[in-house]
Amino acid sequence: MSQPSTNSKPAQPSFTELPEVIRYMLRDEANLSTARHVLEDARNDALARVDKLQSERPKISFLISKKQREEFAAATEVIQRQIGLIDSMLNRVAKARDRLQGPLRGTLLNHMQEADPLYRQGLRAGRFHEHWRRGHSIVADRLRGFMRDLKTVRTALANDAGRGLGTLSEESNWAITTLHGASMELDREIDALNHWGAEHTRCVQGTPFSRVHLPALEQWSCTARTVSLSKSAPAAALASSEAILTEFSEYRQPSLDTIIGMFQAAADEHGQIAEMRLRQRWSQLLNYAECHLVADAELEPTLTAIEQRLSSAEHARLTAQLPFVPFTSER
Repeated sequence: MSQPSTNSKPAQPSFTELPEVIRYMLRDEANLSTARHVLEDARNDALARVDKLQSERPKISFLISKKQREEFAAATEVIQRQIGLIDSMLNRVAKARDRLQGPLRGTLLNHMQEADPLYRQGLRAGRFHEHWRRGHSIVADRLRGFMRDLKTVRTALANDAGRGLGTLSEESNWAITTLHGASMELDREIDALNHWGAEHTRCVQGTPFSRVHLPALEQWSCTARTVSLSKSAPAAALASSEAILTEFSEYRQPSLDTIIGMFQAAADEHGQIAEMRLRQRWSQLLNYAECHLVADAELEPTLTAIEQRLSSAEHARLTAQLPFVPFTSER
């Protein structure tokens, strides 16, 4: 490696207090990152030497002696072999980094959930996303029921108005009573949906997630509007029911469809903030590891040791996932 270790500076408490497994994994990632830069520099240097050879070769072939051609071919072959070896090492480094990223990310994420109170609090607020999503689904279901009952009321009131009745018939009263029950359920579920949004806002307050807000529905006051139907004459009640149906079909129901998109945008932003905070912490730790834990050692044995550690860790993870079968008898 071209970067020697720098041990003159005291270790940062935030790094030394990390679990040992994370420090070792960060050390391996730092070595791999440094190796990639060293190899890429070596490859660029080799390509530059190829270009230099090409530029120095005479353009007219018959001016080149056999000895010159052989020397040129030999020099080119040497550099091409070097590039091939470098590419092989780069491929090994890339594969090792890919194998390391997943376990390191998961381990660091678990640690941050324990050691970073604000990060943990913000992540915990994510549980309200599912509550909100389920609440929205319930509101949509209650709205469908409300509109179905409202259409029934409109039909009954139209019959009363067509018969010239001055008061509501038994059929209309029964339909309005049913609608009243549906309206109370709808109002209650809207309150519940907004409650989850308010709880989310409370939970993320003071955390990096505080700019995320789950959308809220305005109060539709369905119950109050159905009560007024029962106190009106059939003709007036019919006009009111048609106005409510138009309003809910053209405005309320589309608004319910709109806020699900707003919710998804908020949930996505919540996830992006969590990932950004994880990446920032990861980058800080990796920078520290590159400055303090990268040894000025031979690349091949360092890479081989990292590959062996990765294989051992993967074997241990797979073994831990196997079901335990107790030994029951000897043969």
